[in-house]
Amino acid sequence: MNAAAAVENLYPALIAGDVGAVLGAFGMKATVDSPLGGKQQPPEWVAESRAWLEEHAARSSAVNTVATPERVAHECSLDVWFGGAKSELAVMLVADILDDEIRDLRVYHSTWPITGSHSVRAPLMDYDLVERPAEPVGAYHDALAAGDAEAVDRLFEPDGYVREPAGSAYSHVGAGRTAWYQAILGDGPLRLRLGTITDDGTTVVYEYMVESWGSARLPRQAGAAAYTRAPSGQLASARIYDDVDPPPAVAGS
Repeated sequence: MNAAAAVENLYPALIAGDVGAVLGAFGMKATVDSPLGGKQQPPEWVAESRAWLEEHAARSSAVNTVATPERVAHECSLDVWFGGAKSELAVMLVADILDDEIRDLRVYHSTWPITGSHSVRAPLMDYDLVERPAEPVGAYHDALAAGDAEAVDRLFEPDGYVREPAGSAYSHVGAGRTAWYQAILGDGPLRLRLGTITDDGTTVVYEYMVESWGSARLPRQAGAAAYTRAPSGQLASARIYDDVDPPPAVAGS
């Protein structure tokens, strides 16, 4: 099994109880960093994740995968049950690859669908990447940093959507997308420092640290996002994976 297929299979194999297949995907000295467990060794993450997924009757469906020789970024959706109600957990897995094995795995998702609140996710790496994402994602990133909601919105196809970390129920398109960007940038720029860029020519995934958001002083927090290009070169979609609590001025808008 190649690295991309192994990353895509992590949650299905955990749900099926195939622990050996999951552990076999990792190389020696590999690590996992996740919102629920923090930094762990693969056996610990596998055991805890397997028990949690079983407890909440989880089911997994794939969304998208971006693969390069050095890194695999896989998006999936987990249906999980809490107190008799089903919730969607949108998850991004980013795996650094060495010799077709997972060297390090970083798991991104919001804890809001699980707990009803956000948790601070400390930075996971050095966010000193000077490379600029390819267009139109580079322009998108610049517009966020400038706090220019109109410039952000213009980069999307008319039916392009942005999806919040809380899942597909929090997707915005058309006038709703325009209003959402006006709201989140209404208090000022959203500045992100990038740590990695993974691009297969169609979708760009980057890992980032939220450096600042509007006028509020927020703790620096880790996240990831996926941006898919339409054939026109505009954005067809933006899917966000972080747990950043909006600053008061934004949350109250």
